[in-house]
Amino acid sequence: MSAYDIIALAAVTLATLLVFLHGRSTDPPPPCPPGIPVFGNLFQVDALRPHPQFLKWAQKYGSIFSLKLGPQRMIVLNTAAAADELLVNRSKVYSSRPSLHVAQDLVSDGQRMVFMPYDREWKVTRRNLQGVIGPGPSKRLREMQELESRVVLYDLICHGDQSITEVHVPGPNGEVPERHWFSVIRRYTTSVVMHLAYGKRVHRILNSPQMRKVYDVMSNFTRVAQPGAYLADTIRPLRWLPGILAPWRMKALKMHEWEMELWGGLLSECRASLKKGIYHSGFVPSYLRARAEVGCEDLPGTGVTPDGTGWMRDKLLAYTAGSLLEAGSDTTAATIQTFMLLMLHHPDALARAREELDRVVGVERMPGWDDEERLPWVIACIKETLRRRPPTIMGMPHRVDEDDVYEGYHIPKGSTVIGNIWAIHMDPVRYRNPAAFDPERFYDKDKMPKWASGPDSSHRDHYAFGWGRRFCQGSLMAEASLFIVLSRLIWGIDFYAPLDPRTDKPMLPDFGDEVQTWSGGFVSSPFIFPVGFRPRSEKHAEIMRTAFDDVQGEWQAMGLEEDER
Repeated sequence: MSAYDIIALAAVTLATLLVFLHGRSTDPPPPCPPGIPVFGNLFQVDALRPHPQFLKWAQKYGSIFSLKLGPQRMIVLNTAAAADELLVNRSKVYSSRPSLHVAQDLVSDGQRMVFMPYDREWKVTRRNLQGVIGPGPSKRLREMQELESRVVLYDLICHGDQSITEVHVPGPNGEVPERHWFSVIRRYTTSVVMHLAYGKRVHRILNSPQMRKVYDVMSNFTRVAQPGAYLADTIRPLRWLPGILAPWRMKALKMHEWEMELWGGLLSECRASLKKGIYHSGFVPSYLRARAEVGCEDLPGTGVTPDGTGWMRDKLLAYTAGSLLEAGSDTTAATIQTFMLLMLHHPDALARAREELDRVVGVERMPGWDDEERLPWVIACIKETLRRRPPTIMGMPHRVDEDDVYEGYHIPKGSTVIGNIWAIHMDPVRYRNPAAFDPERFYDKDKMPKWASGPDSSHRDHYAFGWGRRFCQGSLMAEASLFIVLSRLIWGIDFYAPLDPRTDKPMLPDFGDEVQTWSGGFVSSPFIFPVGFRPRSEKHAEIMRTAFDDVQGEWQAMGLEEDER
């Protein structure tokens, strides 16, 4: 190498160093727990259950701390004020998602809406779903929720003591047995969203392979998508390894094929019906018809068309409809199951809810939508359930697209940013005695009850539905399902846990046992537990059975399959 080359190389190196140093912020990063070289804090957190450790760090470091997950910086926001300021007030630069190579790029082929970056494809998808689950459409969905809730009540009183007297063994990944009462709840939540997405319903509990696969796909995805689940998500060079050194890659691609058997299969069913001249309601059939009318019947592939309309291509459409099922089925079912566990642990709260329903509704009819504003204790119990154990317990990760500063701390561009819902909900400053189940914190008998779940930051009672431009679009649909099912269940059904023959006390899972009671992953739900069901009176039973018989005529009139039991 000549002297000229050496001087030139030195000049380039010096210039690069100066640019690098000039671009570095003089502000310190948020406090970070001590880690190990190269990997940082990567091995200090249980990838499937990070919230207990994150809460400990929040209690130690305060409103904000950071982690080093290999080369990736994670910023964790532990107070409502911090999360609202960054994820809402500065949402322009905090609305993207971190790159989850395995879960999004491989398993989902980049098409899963929940982990899309804040780009054109995401905006097109969000706009299309707003016409399906926005405020106006959510009100129209209430008819289906009301009809399906009748089926839930009938199924539970028929179920009786089946979950107590029979032995129910979950699958190796927590799969729910078909004959357990969890499947009754899952059938309801899946059927409501299945009709919304595809114009069909789930009319069976037993021998319902499509419903089982929906939950198998969701259970698998909540595990593989948890931040820290794969080193390749945070250490980019691992993505370039040859296949023989990266067995996770082939496994992830097989997961994608397995998922597309479900989501692609449902799309193909809708297309086949359309070609036969059979027109169903639902998001996918309507979207396929609209595409066909403008000459875009066949749009294979991923993403959206480059024209001004931005039509979703087939795989994106398949995953967008699947996202409706993923977001609307599992989380709502988990909340209903959690609510029942909490009620069994707190019989005084349950008795008070029943007394309110008896006083407002009586025994001559079931609760309806018009009763909501007169049931403040019932609403308070549901809201406290969402606070005490939110289904997406750590929220969904955001990514910051520009360098930023908060409270004197530098937040580097590209950092993963977590709104730590668990720490916020366990904040004793915001919630007195936060570990207690206390619906009183949301109860005011003299005021009309409000859900107060967002997205407005100024009057929020909990953060289960996220923040800012990534706030859950289906929150209104979820709250409606929770109200109509749980108010009717408390009104008409006595539900109970088996008694311990030695102590004569109910045998219930320990609510605070993270490993034995709760599943891992970014959606955390209780493992199956036994509960029995019986009508509160013969009058209640008559109303519920009649409602079930009547709804079969409604299904027939709507061109939908009647229930098979």
